[in-house]
Amino acid sequence: MFHRLLDRRSVWPSLIGVIAFGWFGCLSVRPCPADIVAYLAPSRAATGERFETDLVLSGTADAIGDVVEWINLDIVESTINATPLTDYGRVRFDARTTFAAWFDGRQFGTGSAGFESQIVLESFLPAPPVPFEITNTDPFEIGTLTFDYSGLGLQPGDTITLDIFGVPDGSSTRTTSIAIRPSGAQQTMLVNPVYTSPLGSEQSRFTIPTAIPEPGSAAFLMATLLGVYVRRCRRGEKIG
Repeated sequence: MFHRLLDRRSVWPSLIGVIAFGWFGCLSVRPCPADIVAYLAPSRAATGERFETDLVLSGTADAIGDVVEWINLDIVESTINATPLTDYGRVRFDARTTFAAWFDGRQFGTGSAGFESQIVLESFLPAPPVPFEITNTDPFEIGTLTFDYSGLGLQPGDTITLDIFGVPDGSSTRTTSIAIRPSGAQQTMLVNPVYTSPLGSEQSRFTIPTAIPEPGSAAFLMATLLGVYVRRCRRGEKIG
């Protein structure tokens, strides 16, 4: 069974057989013009020293009827001021309701050696399995990635880039890959997502904003300035 191959300690070597079966199934059933489009939405500031971005997939018209069975996500190409990210535990993933049962809660930074930058979502975790069928070309959200940059000493204008492109894994796919079972096929195949959406790409970039006073501090500052202004006006009246 496909799900028995998904031991995360050896996930990529164990999927070589799946890839081979996938290519055979694709050739024997139909050509493979279908694409899975992936992108990270534009980043947005979150509470505290954090920012968020959403992971979104969609299928092209030729992918309608295909089934998504598994997602491997790799943030190894992410950077801070163009320096490679090494503390992957700063990134948290929260799955959308549709894919919550696919995710066992293992976060970035907690995987075995060599896989710390990756997380896996698989439709075989629930019993029974619940693959996701692509029924149209509408985007569907997989989850949200939250980056905590507190304590890094970053300054306004510094840049963090989350990148899900992945790297070559020694086969035909990269470490960010999607397992698809084409409509009418029995075999599952791994595919590299493409990043052609006008709504985003494999990267989501966040620039550290200029510090803004907390609401309480801002109110105190305004009250102080107002008091100074009033006193000056009164002094001007007395002098007059």
